[in-house]
Amino acid sequence: MAGRNTAELEHLAFWLSVFWSSLYAWRHYRNRSRRTSTLPTLAPATWPSSTELFRSPATRITLSKCHLRYQSTAWNALHQSSSARLVKRDNWRRALRFAYDVGSVLGVMGMAGSVLLLAWTTVQLASSLYSRPGLSDSLPQSGVLHKRDILDDEDSVVHPAQAAPALQLIIPGLTTPLHHLPLLLIALLTTQVIHECGHAVAAALDALPLTSAGLGLTILLPSAFVAFPSEDTEALPPRSRTRLVSAGAFHNLVFWLALCAAARVHTSDLVWPVFGYRDVSQYGRVVVGVDEHSPLYGHLPTGAVIYKVGDESLVSQDGAEQRWETLMSTRARGSVPSLGWCAEEAWFSAQDDACCSSRHAGVPSLSCFATVSGVASQRCVDPLRFLQSPTDEHLRRCVSSTDCGHNQLCIRPRGDQELVSITVHIPPWLRAAEADMERTIVWQGDRSEVFEEVETGDWLPNYRWLPKGLPFVWSALFSYFKMLTLSLYFFNLLPLPVLDGGQLFDVLDAAWATRQSAVGEEFPMNHIEDGEEPMVSRSVVTGWRYEAKTRIRRAVHIAVCTLLALCIILSLANAYF
Repeated sequence: MAGRNTAELEHLAFWLSVFWSSLYAWRHYRNRSRRTSTLPTLAPATWPSSTELFRSPATRITLSKCHLRYQSTAWNALHQSSSARLVKRDNWRRALRFAYDVGSVLGVMGMAGSVLLLAWTTVQLASSLYSRPGLSDSLPQSGVLHKRDILDDEDSVVHPAQAAPALQLIIPGLTTPLHHLPLLLIALLTTQVIHECGHAVAAALDALPLTSAGLGLTILLPSAFVAFPSEDTEALPPRSRTRLVSAGAFHNLVFWLALCAAARVHTSDLVWPVFGYRDVSQYGRVVVGVDEHSPLYGHLPTGAVIYKVGDESLVSQDGAEQRWETLMSTRARGSVPSLGWCAEEAWFSAQDDACCSSRHAGVPSLSCFATVSGVASQRCVDPLRFLQSPTDEHLRRCVSSTDCGHNQLCIRPRGDQELVSITVHIPPWLRAAEADMERTIVWQGDRSEVFEEVETGDWLPNYRWLPKGLPFVWSALFSYFKMLTLSLYFFNLLPLPVLDGGQLFDVLDAAWATRQSAVGEEFPMNHIEDGEEPMVSRSVVTGWRYEAKTRIRRAVHIAVCTLLALCIILSLANAYF
């Protein structure tokens, strides 16, 4: 897996370097050609900026420091007309202001919650890394395998894999599959556009004009932005500025709630049957993709339904997905079949036992089988003889030798042989012949690799021409929408200068300082009687109060930055080790 991820990362790095090199070559060519003049002129030279790639009356594209920026004023007219409509429809305007005021309160709560969540995540990741057992904890104390370690039934229990931390960073290639990167980027860009739409709507409520909107790309990460006049923004009352700053995070939260509601009512159960798909989540998993570097590639057909792992059915109250994950993420030490097979004693005794000894590598196609009861004996046997023919009438399953005939033994793979059989159902449109209804694939090795290399879904297409992976891709994209929009909500509300949380912190601080300075301030009574409102200017805090505010703000920024850095480092450590 590490080698495959390395190859994919190298491939990605190559195409990224080609992409950015092409952009910089085009910028260099464009600037050089524009500065070439064949005729003398008295007009002043109006050369384009050295970072500019394209310019039109409404659009400007620039490139600087591996940051591609698309900026347009084409949306300004729509934003202005929307502001005018809201002015005319006062009821709508009041309702929206109330909704976004609620968003402001949620933004303040989210800012505090984001800091607490960041601290809690850091503690959890540190605890997970500290409590993770070392390599010596997972190995036996002695290098010698005893018969009791191999043959006792109490050693055949399934041991759960090491639990992952409750919260993790989304790192393609480490915490998520690298080939999901396009889905991640689509979800990230979509959630950012929804975020910026919140700022635009809040600005329209206060008739704040939009100067430009656009998209950005930094190396690989997409972004979106909206821009407003700085002077007009600073002139807004504290309530309006709070509403403007927190509106983006409010949109992310509303989008997350809408996605949760859609998942709660199981909209996929209503949509996918209309498009010709059948739900098999109660009893199996549909193979929608197999990694081309996996040994299973070409043997496990896409579209087949996995319904049994070894002797264990995927039918479960928690669903086949949870059952599949549990069975395929267990240690191979306890992965022996619950039942054995009856074999002739003479035939079994005639087999070699070289592969059963730790001093001999043995033949790769053979595995060590041991007797279940009676006289302990171990021999090297081809596992396909038993595991790949579960329905063979000549193969009788047994619990002990008493279930077998005269001169027969009950045998099964030794507990450390890392063998597992995967039984699949072949749908009619995928069968090469009518008899090809079921197949059994035998995997020798760490079964968790099967879980990593085989992508499975809930929906089986009824026809050959339907895309097998479409429901799976949409399900993955839907999950990334939920994760990223909630992550963007909390991340943007962190009180850092470059984020919305930093601006929200400054607005709240300025509002508090203004309120403190307004206490005790006199205002002529005749001005109030004339209907005038006291114009409270933003106070300039001087002396020790200004120094205290600066120190508090710097302390908050340093604390949050430290927590964020620790969280990233610990997440990478948990992913690598």
